[in-house]
Amino acid sequence: MIMNKIPNAEENTKLYELFIAIYFNDIEKVIDFKNRYPELYAMKNNFQINLFSRQGEDEVKNQSFDLINLTFFNQVIWREDRWKDSVSELIKTFRTKTEQMLDFWRTELGKQDIKRMIEYNQFWSCFWCTDPVETYEEWLDVWEEDMSKGLKEIDLMLMYQSERFDFSETKKLLELGANPNVPFFEDEDDSTAISRIGGECSYLGSCEVLPDDYSGESVPPIPE
Repeated sequence: MIMNKIPNAEENTKLYELFIAIYFNDIEKVIDFKNRYPELYAMKNNFQINLFSRQGEDEVKNQSFDLINLTFFNQVIWREDRWKDSVSELIKTFRTKTEQMLDFWRTELGKQDIKRMIEYNQFWSCFWCTDPVETYEEWLDVWEEDMSKGLKEIDLMLMYQSERFDFSETKKLLELGANPNVPFFEDEDDSTAISRIGGECSYLGSCEVLPDDYSGESVPPIPE
């Protein structure tokens, strides 16, 4: 098997079935897919993403995505403790299934330490995220005319880095005293860095946390 082979359009469509199984931590379905399509299963680290940006840009190029990362995404989502009491038992179940899926990958990969540092801004066009190659000057040129007057440079830089999903730089700026609660636009109290990222979290949590269905029948279009 060629581990780094890029799936064609037809193969990628079939891989969506594996995408759904991994996303829902369904180990039985993952194993079943592996047994039925061993060569496709070997391509799981090169699932092709080709989506239109929510920011209204042109269609992005095909980009490889390792489906194992879906389990790490689940780990981040379900480890949060601020869920409503009414869904607490369901969240515990999701956490348990995620840990079971992680154990499965440890066995598959033959190692215990499978931690990954995922650069979310590599997939910036799939989020409400600034292109990470955009410079501070370019970003400022777009927004400066509409911004409130007298904003501190460190607070401007905080908004810039947080919009780029640069977590390490955002953390450094906060430690240096940057204020995430400063409104950036006149008469818009919800135009802070905190509200900006909160809006993205709300959208992803309410609109994007689940694919269209669990059956795999609704498959996103993959260009030839």
